[in-house]
Amino acid sequence: EGDQDVQGRAVWALGYASSCDFLPGEITSEAASMLKKAFKFIAKLDSPRAIAFSMAGIYYYIKKYSAKYILNLFKKLAESQFNLYKNCASDEWRWFEDHLTYSNSKLSESLLYAYLLTKKRKYLNAAEASLEFLSKNTFKDGIYWPIGQNGWYFKNKTRAYFDQQPEDTASMVETKALAYKITKNKRHRMDALNAFQWFLGKNHLNQMVYDEVTGGCNDGIDKNCINLNQGAESTVSYLLARLAIEEVMY
Repeated sequence: EGDQDVQGRAVWALGYASSCDFLPGEITSEAASMLKKAFKFIAKLDSPRAIAFSMAGIYYYIKKYSAKYILNLFKKLAESQFNLYKNCASDEWRWFEDHLTYSNSKLSESLLYAYLLTKKRKYLNAAEASLEFLSKNTFKDGIYWPIGQNGWYFKNKTRAYFDQQPEDTASMVETKALAYKITKNKRHRMDALNAFQWFLGKNHLNQMVYDEVTGGCNDGIDKNCINLNQGAESTVSYLLARLAIEEVMY
């Protein structure tokens, strides 16, 4: 019970940690043990973002541990995400839902992971089409504009531009980096870099969101100012984005 997104992020973290050869064995084995206890609950998730987070974790787990049961679960989750897109998308609105809120790119990313594991072209096609739609709505003249949390963006409604959150920016960096690794399309790598530079002052305020003095990350951007609070989520978001961009730029 509780917030499904939190559960999905936990699965993501555990799946990744369990797959890391550079971590001590006692950590990877404990992460795998904890993840196994969550498998029966993952199948009950119905939040698209929670499913997307979970699919990322399961992907890493499957890459290290061969498990037919969890592969079948992954395939069911992939079909669930694909059907969301298929049933909602139109020529004008190529998306999984009738709205864009937070962690949007993670929905497209979940189908990228589905393609990597199954090699089914339909997943890659849907991921690319939805990511292109999202990019057209969030990149302008090389600057990344996350969907604003003050109203979000609902189909046929006015798009909100503020407040902009580090978490959504980090998601786009990670998704674009993965898309580049799969397709080798340099546009994805450039988008990943432009989105990452949002943290470093390439935003409408031309101000740093990442704080080099404290090592923390400010909580976001309003229309006229930076939110100077430095929460854990924002700082972790910056660090995840930094790791993702380094994989494709260096």
